[in-house]
Amino acid sequence: MEEMLGFDDAFPDGVFVISRPANEPKVKIRALADYCESKGVLPTDLMSEEMERFLVRNTDKI
Repeated sequence: MEEMLGFDDAFPDGVFVISRPANEPKVKIRALADYCESKGVLPTDLMSEEMERFLVRNTDKI
């Protein structure tokens, strides 16, 4: 448990992510999770057209 708490202390803002390149789209994770749950599927089961609705590109507005 102490080891895990020490790990948390290394990230004071609570963010545990790797930065993505600026040219990569962002994924609306919560919307994607809600959609998949309502359909009873996994994100990997979505067609590319379905997945596209959850991607935000640099030219898109959030």
